[in-house]
Amino acid sequence: MEKNEVFFTSNRLGNTSTADQYTEISKIDLSTGDVTIVNPKPPILLANGGTYHDGKVIICSQGQRDIGGSIVSLDPYSNEATTVVDNFFGLKFNSPNDIVISKDGSYWFTDPSYGYEQKFRDSPQLGEYVYRFDPFIKNIRVIADGFVKPNGIAFSPDEKTLYITDTGFFTSSGEYDPMRPHVIYAFDVNSDKNLSNRRVFAVTDVGIPDGIKLDVKGNVYTGTGDGVQVFDSSGTLLGKIIIPNSVANFVFAKNTLVILWETTIYEVNLLIEGALK
Repeated sequence: MEKNEVFFTSNRLGNTSTADQYTEISKIDLSTGDVTIVNPKPPILLANGGTYHDGKVIICSQGQRDIGGSIVSLDPYSNEATTVVDNFFGLKFNSPNDIVISKDGSYWFTDPSYGYEQKFRDSPQLGEYVYRFDPFIKNIRVIADGFVKPNGIAFSPDEKTLYITDTGFFTSSGEYDPMRPHVIYAFDVNSDKNLSNRRVFAVTDVGIPDGIKLDVKGNVYTGTGDGVQVFDSSGTLLGKIIIPNSVANFVFAKNTLVILWETTIYEVNLLIEGALK
């Protein structure tokens, strides 16, 4: 963004066995490496994935207890937070996880029920869906279903393909089950903004495909159990950026990959720029 900063959210903090847990929003100055905590006004409940659009940081709020999830716009200068959308025809979102904004200004986001499984949200009112919200006509619709846990979401540079990760690999108790999804799905994006031709793009061999981004040539990057795995547009694994333990999310800052791992932030300089969406 213009301030040469990357905003990011923490893992769940506090007593994670009860609803009395929280996350923190921070930002790193890429020029100096300084990290500071951001305090939105009002607070954003259990903030998760986000993106940058039209001068604002767009953040997925997972909600807390009986307060449903929402999509929130954060002013990076004043820290003022404004709700973009917080329900599906009166039904509460589960715990929005990740978001991308298309060139026409529509918000596309995933909404798994992790909040309920992780004990900070009430019982779900909706399925494991992916949504598209058009802010100009205030229309919200389910754009994809059939997931165990829809998670990361990203467009190809030409917006003809939408990639969505399914991280259902974990059971509700947090155990690994290799028979459950650890999959990146690809969809064709039609001229009417509907999706078709759902297909398996790739299956990760270590852990789950969490956050997902693309570079300007259409290569697909995803955070996994051994770092960042990189696939070409056909789904062939090109290689891995090995990071100790696992990577949940990351972001391109031009040709620098800013990688988030628990208490450490890595910067990896590449020979190609990211498709900033």
